[in-house]
Amino acid sequence: MALFGLSHELLVHILSYLDYEHLQLCRLLNRAMDRLIQSSIVLQYSMQLQLYGYEDNPSCPLVLADKMRLLREQETAWSRLDFEKETTIRIPFNPSSIYDLTDGILLLGESVSGIQSGADTVRWTRLSQLIESEDLPSSQLWEKIDVGAHIIDVGLSVEEHDLIVVATDREMEDKETKFELRLLQLSTGLNHPLALKPSIPLAVIQEPPQAVASQCSVCIEIVGDLLGFLFHYPAGYTRPPAMFEVYNWKTGQCLEIRGLECPCYSTFTFLSPDVIALPNCAENTIELCRIESTSIDAPPRQLRTSCVLQLPRLGRGYTIAQVTCRSEPKMRNTTGSARAFRSPEPFHLKPADSVVIFNVMTHDSQGFHECLTLIVHTAALLQIFDAEIAGMALLHYTDIPASSFCLPSVPKVEADIIASPTPAIADLPERPPGDYPRISWAQWGPNVCRWLEASFGASRWITTTCGQRYATVEEDPIDDDLTRSTIVVYDFNPRNVHRLAARHRRRRRRLPTGFRDVDLIGPASEFQPMFYFPPFTGGDVLPGPGVAAAAGFALAAQLAPGADAGVGAGVDMGPGVAVGPGEVAPETRATISEYASLIPFTDPETRVIGQIQCEATELMAGYSPQYRIFDETVRTALPYAQLSSFNTYAYGAVLLDKSMVIGVKLNDADDIRELVVHAVKRGK
Repeated sequence: MALFGLSHELLVHILSYLDYEHLQLCRLLNRAMDRLIQSSIVLQYSMQLQLYGYEDNPSCPLVLADKMRLLREQETAWSRLDFEKETTIRIPFNPSSIYDLTDGILLLGESVSGIQSGADTVRWTRLSQLIESEDLPSSQLWEKIDVGAHIIDVGLSVEEHDLIVVATDREMEDKETKFELRLLQLSTGLNHPLALKPSIPLAVIQEPPQAVASQCSVCIEIVGDLLGFLFHYPAGYTRPPAMFEVYNWKTGQCLEIRGLECPCYSTFTFLSPDVIALPNCAENTIELCRIESTSIDAPPRQLRTSCVLQLPRLGRGYTIAQVTCRSEPKMRNTTGSARAFRSPEPFHLKPADSVVIFNVMTHDSQGFHECLTLIVHTAALLQIFDAEIAGMALLHYTDIPASSFCLPSVPKVEADIIASPTPAIADLPERPPGDYPRISWAQWGPNVCRWLEASFGASRWITTTCGQRYATVEEDPIDDDLTRSTIVVYDFNPRNVHRLAARHRRRRRRLPTGFRDVDLIGPASEFQPMFYFPPFTGGDVLPGPGVAAAAGFALAAQLAPGADAGVGAGVDMGPGVAVGPGEVAPETRATISEYASLIPFTDPETRVIGQIQCEATELMAGYSPQYRIFDETVRTALPYAQLSSFNTYAYGAVLLDKSMVIGVKLNDADDIRELVVHAVKRGK
């Protein structure tokens, strides 16, 4: 039976299982297939979701045409930083250092007793409610949770479980301090109904809370039924001084445990429901661990490191003081959501496409601090992890020499790689402690990562990423003692970046020679094929997609009269294409390459200044070698689009949620004084 002998509905249903790139290829098959895909709202909506990194919310009653319109309008607004009217949120209580932002819920700690660290109670609110109820007294919009003990930190799982996990310390009758976790329902503040053990004891120290206040810290994350936490106890009271534990929070059963040395480990994040990333400050690495234990009755297992990703080699005198990390939203095994926080949104960010950020804080022998941010897709880390585990199994179960196996490049970020079957670590032979594969930075990092320089104040806040975007501020000191900041949003969605780059390159072809492009980003209605990076091989040819060379050709002809301005003359044309270095004067070749790889633009309406970077760049390239943090040249090639606001603000930092940027105004003690919400414009 011929393909087009099938009914229209059946063909659309079959094609709906294809990803974005394969649907694009199907459009090239013939005119009938192109018309079918272009005319189907189901396929068009599916392509838009994949293009922008979202997944449909089937519980939303809107029809697909309205969902697609809202998606396009929202993403167009993001690409231009086109915000609604600012909403100022004045905090009606004394906030502490505790905060969190997830699923549209903002949580702040409240300090009543005046203790410098932690909080006495926590307050939370829905950001959408704050914006819509701007005229109501702000005190009526904040819910309060009081656990009757000093709060060290909290962890949230809002949409999935309506769960807040509160780490507390409280004084016992004999002047001892008891540390425990409380599992509460966020919407009610009561013990969570699904938790058999609403309180998980951690430790008891023979000192009153006043003696150990501010000496401990905790990092908490919840994914599915798993609760992971990294607890640093007060120095000198326990051995080891820190513990990483994984619980089934519904049963209260400890599944895996690992003692840690301080200050090697400071935080962690879930990459998937069973894989965590654990940065090691002392070793300058990121450890990837798989959680294998699921048995309720078995004793806790020792959490083992599966493989180690080496970061670039540090320069002489530099050490890593702390690493914080975050990925939002989290991948989860369940599809349901808590009734109290069921989202009415027509679509949600796709967790498998999200990026993970690592804020690396370093100091040198002179006591100076520097901050860097490493950004990589969670799917890329999981593909490296799966490839390494598959390689371990291949070497164990076959006679292939170890020297013949090498880690493949990681050119493609797709959701289906996460579901690919990999051997269970428990099925492999037990390795001696410390005997795990190490992957050098040059082998795994340059093609899938991007290093960014960060300010110390802005990197203190970790809720700065959501989906494939990352937000920060660039400080701009002016007279008096005021500091103005520019909002900067990075988009690391590779499909979106290459689509925008192709659009601006086409526009450059139509511009007169020497004319600088100052154009807007129009409605996101076009589709462009996606290109991926090949393995970095060094030399003069950079990894990455070919650049549209029309502007570069004109520049080459202008700078080097008489040179052949044919295809590829003096311009990097992309993967594996060696350009003719002898055809253009050597002193102009660097200028041409930079002009071709960095695409600047300006939006005439919002006056946002943007640039698109699709090529590898060098970290701290303008620094003298003795002032560089790393002892090796660090080039990273993850493409991005960077947008900087025209207006400046008195923000010490910004936070990022699904559809808004939140400016943070700080007091003299660096605590939150006021918040300003910049919600992107969306259709009705």
